[in-house]
Amino acid sequence: MDNSFFLISIIVPCYNASYYVKEVLESIQSQTHYNIECIVINDGSTDNTLEIINCFSDERFHIYNQKNKGLSDTRNFGLEKASGDFIFFCDSDDLLPSNALESLISEYTGKEDIIVGKTSTYSWEEKRNVSFLPQPKEKQRLENKNTEILFKKITEDLSPIAQNKLYKSSFLKENNLTFLSGIYHEDELWFFETMFQAKNVVFIPDITYFYTIDNAQSITKKNSDKNLLGYLSVIQTIYNNYYLQYPEQSNIAYYIAYLKKIIIGNYKHYSNYSNTAIHKMETIFKEVNPKFNDNISLKSIEKKYFRYINDLSLKDAETIKKEYFNNPVNSLRKYYKILRFSILNLN
Repeated sequence: MDNSFFLISIIVPCYNASYYVKEVLESIQSQTHYNIECIVINDGSTDNTLEIINCFSDERFHIYNQKNKGLSDTRNFGLEKASGDFIFFCDSDDLLPSNALESLISEYTGKEDIIVGKTSTYSWEEKRNVSFLPQPKEKQRLENKNTEILFKKITEDLSPIAQNKLYKSSFLKENNLTFLSGIYHEDELWFFETMFQAKNVVFIPDITYFYTIDNAQSITKKNSDKNLLGYLSVIQTIYNNYYLQYPEQSNIAYYIAYLKKIIIGNYKHYSNYSNTAIHKMETIFKEVNPKFNDNISLKSIEKKYFRYINDLSLKDAETIKKEYFNNPVNSLRKYYKILRFSILNLN
């Protein structure tokens, strides 16, 4: 199958990215898959980002300028403007190896909704690969009939980033998939919604993205009320729009508990949230209280652990601190070890 004729729309939101964006766009411009359109959106930058991106005269580059609206709205604007057969998101401080898009599109057989490449974490200052974001080690093609990828996310902690995934445009349009406006951690919700709807997904072992980890301005480096409230919006949305709407999908309850674990873990490491935000966390944790079903393809130990996390989340913040922060059973790995040790001693 000759996939070289497929048009790939690359959406690049830019906000105060003058230090990075020239190299980023050059890495897109040099792609061996030539049939691209690069939608570059200056989201109200206060530095000279717009001046830099305007220097790109490549007819495949479409440049837009807008008042600051945030990442979700900017990506959604890019989706509106995109005319490609496939969509690819690239942040303005990340890089693509020259064969990234060719490697991804070559895996398309006519049925895949999403094609996922391997992401290397990258030190911009040192110009070197550091590690990799969680990803299956071997190529995997999944029909995702029972949303198996959500299970893989829970048990293997797959990276939720929207970048480095090739999305079939018709799949996104048919399912009305867009980013939730005005929150942090919009990728967590986007990952859930896309993988909940996708019928066929392939993970490939090729490195197709360099994810910069030493940008001090990245929101992932900041842990404030907005970060906490962003995660809370994610679990509220999943609970209201999916758990309550699809009661037969018992895996959603476990996914919510998994996200609660992330929130509690962040609270452990970054306790600089305001009292108002912490009270909000307590309130939403109690409101988002799903029921759990055993008829699900998780190990017994995994089911017990995520139920434990949900039970813990229903308590007040101080109790969560005492039980989770000081309890050796604050990860699935530790939970498994302790339970196994207890069983051996009983025998």
